[in-house]
Amino acid sequence: MDQQSKIIEALKNRFLAPLPGWEAQSILEPEIRKQMRIKASHHTVAKESAVLLLLFFQDKELSLVFIKRSEYAGVHSGQIAFPGGKFEDSDISFFDTAKRETHEEIGISSLQIEFIGRLTTLYVPPSNFNINPYVGFISHTPSFQIDPKEVAEVFSVPVNSFFSKDCIQQKTITLSDGSELLVPYYAIDSYTIWGATSMILNEFLEVFTSSKSIVL
Repeated sequence: MDQQSKIIEALKNRFLAPLPGWEAQSILEPEIRKQMRIKASHHTVAKESAVLLLLFFQDKELSLVFIKRSEYAGVHSGQIAFPGGKFEDSDISFFDTAKRETHEEIGISSLQIEFIGRLTTLYVPPSNFNINPYVGFISHTPSFQIDPKEVAEVFSVPVNSFFSKDCIQQKTITLSDGSELLVPYYAIDSYTIWGATSMILNEFLEVFTSSKSIVL
């Protein structure tokens, strides 16, 4: 088994153990989100959605795919996200939702995606959605075909880049409605990865870190 196969196999095996869960996600939770979450504790049943953390090797480095959402009249306009969307009645499972949305948004066939594991479901107060995060892998460098109605840009980041010094920072951002929030975020090049995406990402990175010891 080559080194890349060992990394993927170790990651799969790590997902068989208990997840870091909310303890890891909450590290990147903005203060305003905490307040919204408390207010939403007696909310109606949340809608279901799913996202895909899509992995592939680029120049021998394990990389993770992100999208930048198109500008629209909504709470997540222009934000960095993982491919994903709302659960449809035609979807057999939340993983099928994640794969379908990935195909619709960035053109990756569901047949190419290998299941790696599932992360902890995260509730998003502003939109009243549960996000069900899945991790998938494709064995080749992907050729993206974006849907410009939903996606402005697709890019990938080597997973190890998230462990660099000062990658986690804090700043004030301006939302599409003009309001300002002080948020923790992952700073990658010119990208600001914050909110639910950074919270899910942080849990994945803890899983990834502990899986590396299996390879070693």
